Amino acid sequence: MPGNNQYRTVRRRPDDQSEMTDDLGRHFQLRSHDLKNTRDLRSLLLDAAYELQARPNFSDAHIYLHGCTLAKKRVEMEVEQFKRIAQQYIAERIVLHDIRAAAKQREVLAMNGASPVSGPYRKPTTASQEAVLAYMLQRQLESLPGVSISTIAAATKASLPTIYKVLNSYGHCIEKDPDDKTLRLRNFSQSDWLNWINRRNQLSSVYFIDRSGSPRSANRLAKELSRLKRSDLAIGGLMGALHHLPALDATISPQLDILVHGTRRADLAFIADIDPGLERYEGRTEMAHAVVHFIDRPEPLFVHRDGQNWGALPDCIANMQKAGLTHQVNDALQLIKQGHCTA
Repeated sequence: MPGNNQYRTVRRRPDDQSEMTDDLGRHFQLRSHDLKNTRDLRSLLLDAAYELQARPNFSDAHIYLHGCTLAKKRVEMEVEQFKRIAQQYIAERIVLHDIRAAAKQREVLAMNGASPVSGPYRKPTTASQEAVLAYMLQRQLESLPGVSISTIAAATKASLPTIYKVLNSYGHCIEKDPDDKTLRLRNFSQSDWLNWINRRNQLSSVYFIDRSGSPRSANRLAKELSRLKRSDLAIGGLMGALHHLPALDATISPQLDILVHGTRRADLAFIADIDPGLERYEGRTEMAHAVVHFIDRPEPLFVHRDGQNWGALPDCIANMQKAGLTHQVNDALQLIKQGHCTA
């Protein structure tokens, strides 16, 4: 029910200004539609700065640009110049969200008569609750300090309502610092992990098999993957988990889990580059030699080490759960609890 949501929105002027109030403070929002010139952009930045100056109880200000026609680089330059001349304690609390890109791309595709099929390097532009939690999980695994809501929004590209839903759903394991108004995960139990994993695994995967009778090993496929030097591809699953958790008691799976930063409509032609013998497979998943999982969020959280991209440990563990490696998942979560993670 609405009365139970502590992260409520109080409208002031619909589609222009609003406030979001939570137990970490109040967050001011400005929204602009079809912004066409730098003068209006500068006015928005000034409005946000004046509001923060006049009302110090506000944690931060968020500016949303809908359908902006200014060049993206111009917007970035204006914001950077403004923050250089503004007082630091004001500048660092202003966050701008330029969310016009996806809509503009769809419009161009429609005018050209093309279908909006994702190219190999097209990135997701919106973040789900699972994406926000993945970011916070990764920070916890790396023993990083708490972060503000504005930092989470900027890092994950998630909307404030999405972030607040995470705070409501996982409030029992989120520590809030009332002094510096930051958040971090704590006491993330195994049931919390499994809940996130189950929601994460609602995304479908694509399976490939080699029918030649002499399939390449997972290690060989991984080496071929690294030769592509693609920033949107990474190794996940058990192999990725072993990279992050060397103490994990498991042997390399004969199946290679590949993480693609994109949606299920991404181009998977690269599979033929790592092994021309692989073909799509709809049968028993445990028979597959390669599995593609999709990282459908703006930030993939990949890390590059030893000449290879590796998926974030939470994603690797989710891949293992999908593959039915329950014992290895439990061992991995126990090792994380004991502090063995090298993420």
